Amino acid sequence: MTRLVPPVAGDPHALDELRLQVREFVAEQQQAGKIGRYADSWLTGWDEDFSRALAARGWLGMTVPVSYGGHGRSHQERFVVTEELLAAGAPVGAHWIADRQIVPSLLKYGTEEQRRKFLPAIAKGECYFGIGMSEPDSGSDLASVRTKAVQVDGGWAITGAKVWTSGAHLAHAFICLARSAPVDPAHRHDGLSQFIVDLRAPGVDIRPIISMNGKHHFNEVILDEVFVPDAMVFGTIGNGWQQVTSELSFERSGPERFLSTFPLLADMATHMRDESLPRHTDLGRYLGRITGLHQMSM
Repeated sequence: MTRLVPPVAGDPHALDELRLQVREFVAEQQQAGKIGRYADSWLTGWDEDFSRALAARGWLGMTVPVSYGGHGRSHQERFVVTEELLAAGAPVGAHWIADRQIVPSLLKYGTEEQRRKFLPAIAKGECYFGIGMSEPDSGSDLASVRTKAVQVDGGWAITGAKVWTSGAHLAHAFICLARSAPVDPAHRHDGLSQFIVDLRAPGVDIRPIISMNGKHHFNEVILDEVFVPDAMVFGTIGNGWQQVTSELSFERSGPERFLSTFPLLADMATHMRDESLPRHTDLGRYLGRITGLHQMSM
């Protein structure tokens, strides 16, 4: 018989105490009216007070070394905190991108100055990031970016547009993928670089994109010769493609893609207890799918 779900490795109860602490915190926040039952709270739930409350408990920057203002804890510990918050529909949107992918990217590619500047602030819940990858009319072809970086005295001038930038109207900065050398048709992934762009800098124009439900968390970011100092070049000039795909691995490997819908499953279970409402027979199937995805993501 083919095994579809990998076996559990290690002691599955080793982190029960941490999980209980998070659940108690979540229950307190729910009673205080600070957590509603919302899906996709990692995208839409922007609450800086909530992020700072997590930081006060050591639940932001968990895997950041202590020397950079973090807590030096394991990725599994961070996963436990993450899954409990997502399943509860907690408003984690403010710090989400910074903690999920900017932290490991800074540790891998950032300069010492950049790490000292951003990592402690992220761990305190005081610094929020967006993502500057996708562009209008590019679809999923990330190598077709047209945003240009031109070297100038003391840094670079960035001109172009980014789209679907979650939280850009509230975030402090984003890591922007731009073309720093002319396109080589035979090597389209060459000549790309990344830059840490201050979203409040002159030349940055942030335009809201309103979702079908009337909510605003997506944005289009227009960059008009935005100056980025050499100190904010991220990684190595020309190495942008390798860096951005590494960053995407942190983005796409997290549990938010399925656990963020868990509040809907909980709502369905609540409705099923109400005999006056139509029964939904697929609850067990959906729960089984989430359980399998959860096991595979650990």
